[in-house]
Amino acid sequence: MDEKVKKRIDKYMAMYPKSLSHDNPTKNPNTAKVLEQFFKTDDMICLPKDGVIKIEESVGGRDDVVLPSRVLEHFIRKASHRVVMNFCICRESNECRDYPRELGCIFLGEAASRVHPDLGRQASVEEALDHAARCREAGLVHCVGNSKLDNVWLEVWPERRLMSICNCCPCCCITRTIPYSAPFVGAKFSRMPGVSVHVTDDCGGCGLCADECIFQAITMEDGRPVINDECRGCGRCAEACPDGAIEIRVDDSAYVDKTIERIGKILDVT
Repeated sequence: MDEKVKKRIDKYMAMYPKSLSHDNPTKNPNTAKVLEQFFKTDDMICLPKDGVIKIEESVGGRDDVVLPSRVLEHFIRKASHRVVMNFCICRESNECRDYPRELGCIFLGEAASRVHPDLGRQASVEEALDHAARCREAGLVHCVGNSKLDNVWLEVWPERRLMSICNCCPCCCITRTIPYSAPFVGAKFSRMPGVSVHVTDDCGGCGLCADECIFQAITMEDGRPVINDECRGCGRCAEACPDGAIEIRVDDSAYVDKTIERIGKILDVT
């Protein structure tokens, strides 16, 4: 590996708040200081996992639900350049034990063409789509949009010509730091338009959903989970619930199109 690139990786891996990884999610006083340097212009949207979305009856009770991953497919096909990273810098820096470290981010757009080849490889449309599918199969959650942090550590510009597709695990990735960071950092990550999360009467009160939530958006009150505004609608809780009692609902069948429109206003991947 190029020595300059290695030093750059070592620098940003050393900055990552390791006290938030795995079994020790304690608040690190340096976390906000590190992240405040980068999260100034970001807009990242968390995509629910495919297969957990339920269309509300108010929009027709449709069975042909458009999957959240169609957002990725749209931009991957549209992008002038696609780069698949050789590793995930978050999982690598924390020596992740539970999720594949080799399943890194996907970067799209003109700036992606400048990513050093020691960090990632140029990919075809099909190769990028296959990588995204492998990430979902591994249990990772997609967060997509603009992240200045990626421009900085990759040293690629312009800022608005790089789209990040982060594939996040619940133990090591940058989303894990949100509950322990400055409030404005969390505000840069949002749920898809029209997505809401509900607890049904089938809930047995086991509390597993609260344990699974990386955003600390679920608390147990009187033996029942309560979901607060910190929820990003990623769907981990619904997938983990043994009673099938948590539903990820969509009140607008155009939620995928609206997400694509929102991202398209801040980023140009052509």
